[in-house]
Amino acid sequence: MSREGRLEMSEFDELVARPGVLMAGRFGPDGRVAEHKTTGLYVEIPVLTRIMQWFCSAVTAMFGSMAYAVDAVNQDGFNQTGWLPVRSWTYSGGDYLIAVYGDRFLIAERAKLGSLDDLNQLMRARGSGSA
Repeated sequence: MSREGRLEMSEFDELVARPGVLMAGRFGPDGRVAEHKTTGLYVEIPVLTRIMQWFCSAVTAMFGSMAYAVDAVNQDGFNQTGWLPVRSWTYSGGDYLIAVYGDRFLIAERAKLGSLDDLNQLMRARGSGSA
């Protein structure tokens, strides 16, 4: 609560308040969902939350492995740009999307969002600089 006695809005409340965003949260150091908010229309099912957590961990690890391989080639004189660390990624399939930026994530209905650029800017602005 703030000094005036009003509830303060968290970064996840702000994300979930956007049209189409179903869930927003943060991963802990172990890759598990440490904190999250959902919309009132989204019925959270613990098994689906764990599947989303595993999906995000697997995709992030895959991108990390790919970036490491490309970075190793780069260090052999091919190119001087770096690919590590993995900072963000977005997956869009069917009616939904998952966006990960640093330790933050969201799940949304693709058709109800504005542009992904706007969403990316919002996630960056809300972050604690961990990305």
